Amino acid sequence: MTDMPSSPARRSRRLVAVCIGLSLIAAGVGATYHLSTSAPAPAKAAAAPLVSVSVAQTRDLPLKLETQGHLVALAQVDVRPQAGGAIHAIHFKEGDTVQAGQLMFTIDATDVVAQLARAQANAAQIKAQLDEAQRDLGRTQQLAKSRFYSTSAVDTSTSKAEALQAQYKAALADVDNTRVLVDHTRITAPMSGLTGALSVHPGSLAQPGAAAALVNVAQVDPIGVDFTLPEGNLSALLAARDAGNVQVMVDSASGPLAGKLVFVNNTVDTATGTIALKAAFPNPRRLLWPGSFVRIDITAGVSRAAVTLPPQSLQDSPMGRFVYVVDGSDKVSTLPVTLLRVQDGLAVVDGLKGGERVVSEGQASLKPGIIARVAAGAASAARVAAASGAAR
Repeated sequence: MTDMPSSPARRSRRLVAVCIGLSLIAAGVGATYHLSTSAPAPAKAAAAPLVSVSVAQTRDLPLKLETQGHLVALAQVDVRPQAGGAIHAIHFKEGDTVQAGQLMFTIDATDVVAQLARAQANAAQIKAQLDEAQRDLGRTQQLAKSRFYSTSAVDTSTSKAEALQAQYKAALADVDNTRVLVDHTRITAPMSGLTGALSVHPGSLAQPGAAAALVNVAQVDPIGVDFTLPEGNLSALLAARDAGNVQVMVDSASGPLAGKLVFVNNTVDTATGTIALKAAFPNPRRLLWPGSFVRIDITAGVSRAAVTLPPQSLQDSPMGRFVYVVDGSDKVSTLPVTLLRVQDGLAVVDGLKGGERVVSEGQASLKPGIIARVAAGAASAARVAAASGAAR
């Protein structure tokens, strides 16, 4: 039988079947897209940060302060000449220890010795004239009683004797003044101490107005140390000083040396907020040398109910220092604190009452309001460090 071409009705049925198939495919793709967009897979919840905490402790602590200062002579004198002339002799070696009153320099005294002899001769001459005038006055007074001299003659003799008496006193003053000049040619040590470098030698000209001193003498036993402390420590320091509880220690070549506080400045430096102080230390072996820098430890009484915590608990922010605190439900919050000092490996702070659980490890992942996991036991710090390393 011969094949007949397809009728229009058959072609129409085929077209409808194709359209139905395409519709089913589109419906399946849409359903799949709807499921994928409207029902996402639940995300895994982030683990709470692991932290180590320390309890803020309240205790009575000795108020220990550490600072640095430099050693100074408690007394030092520039030895200068008071009379001009050439240096005749030097009776010590630079760097020697001298005693108060010890002869140090001799200045050529030829001129002043001659002046002294002339002043003494002048005084002797006036004394002879005064003696003669007093004898004449005595004779005149006797003859006046016998009416051989008038009263005016007695007055004249009296005036002459009084004038010579005044001249004699002036001559004696000249002698004393010249003797002082002679004494100034012998320069003695004004105090006991250690001499410095010499600026003159025998034959050098000594002048009272010279800029450079002949030598410097410094007291090194006892020796002083200048240092400063923050003004916030002043009240406690003064209270301890009044109670006699201030102890000052300084490091030396043979170990710590104990001294005493001898000076507290009368003003606080407004530029630095510090107060200048000075302490004195015995130095018989000269282990401490003027000009050297040393570390100073000061104990100024006891701080009652001081709050302490590990130094690593302190955090810095533009608003100042603060700490993270974990409450009973492990919720994190912040508290501002003021660091008073670090003592014996502990931070002494103001702003806490004591007893707070303060985060000491693991602060990097914290912020106020979150819940933290608190590590317990002796290995808590190691666990927190391992957790922080894994997070990075």
